[in-house]
Amino acid sequence: METAQPGLAAENVALDDAASAFKAFTNPEPAQPRNDRGQFAPVQQEAVEDEDLPPAQDAEDGADLDAADDEQEVAEAADEAQQDAVDMPSSWSKDDAELWQALPADAQAKIAEREAQREAGLNAKLMEAANARKAIEAQAAEANANRDAYAQAIDAVIGLVATPEPDPARFGLGTDNFDRDSYDIAVYNWKQTQAQVQGLLQQRQAITAQQEQEAQQARQLAVQEIEQVAWPKFVETVPELADPTKGRQVIADIVQYAVAEGLPQEVFQNGAVNSHEMRLLWKAKEYDRIKSAETRVKAGNPPPKPATPPVRPGGITPRATVQANRLGKAQSRLAKEGSIEAGAAVFKHFL
Repeated sequence: METAQPGLAAENVALDDAASAFKAFTNPEPAQPRNDRGQFAPVQQEAVEDEDLPPAQDAEDGADLDAADDEQEVAEAADEAQQDAVDMPSSWSKDDAELWQALPADAQAKIAEREAQREAGLNAKLMEAANARKAIEAQAAEANANRDAYAQAIDAVIGLVATPEPDPARFGLGTDNFDRDSYDIAVYNWKQTQAQVQGLLQQRQAITAQQEQEAQQARQLAVQEIEQVAWPKFVETVPELADPTKGRQVIADIVQYAVAEGLPQEVFQNGAVNSHEMRLLWKAKEYDRIKSAETRVKAGNPPPKPATPPVRPGGITPRATVQANRLGKAQSRLAKEGSIEAGAAVFKHFL
């Protein structure tokens, strides 16, 4: 058996290293470790599969997987809780926002569900009432139209059948040819017609009274609808109305102001003026009161006289100021001495 020459063995190792380097250049792979001499170390066998691990290692990995699953479940639960947070119902005020945020998500969801059901039920009832009201209004309008047509027919019939009482002279009264029988028949027929006319007139009056009553009810209903909105605003503007005693005084003051401005006293009878109109009258009264107070303040406090312009240090004093100072000194001297020279000085100033 031949022994390998040392030089040939070294040459083969070099060729192997060159081949490995060329292979790494053409097909890059993770860097292969080298030994102490700088040569590529042999590639170790790949890690064993999970099923080849010993039972103890499998148990540890299983525990790690269970812990990861628990963390993932906690994170998912937190995300679901965050997603389950619902908005505060519109029926809650802004002051309750902090209380709403403090509630658990399931409590918020239950309250929101109940609020939604309540709103849906209320809206359904309101819609039902609105539909019923529309149907009643349509029926009332149709009935009113039928009554109007019937009233017009009654007027036409009365115009046709209403005749004056028969004149006996037309039947020969006062002559030898008086037809008593024909006259009596004519009077009888006229009385029958008059009875029918009276019945029609009563129906016509009943229709008119019913229409007036319905119109009055419609006006009262309209006033009630206005009052439902206008009265709270009136009380908000004038809080004294919440007190019955003060409220009566406020209303009396408004009526007195309106009458003084030219409105008839009868306008305020039988609730003809609603709360919205009374609120506008109160605002007008307050506006006039404020303007009157401003006028009195201005009249009692006349505007102050303009101040004498200040003299800056080192500046030139205006001529008018100098003359005014001289006149003041001369007048003071005259008042103090009363001499001819002092009077001459004052007189000279005016010259």
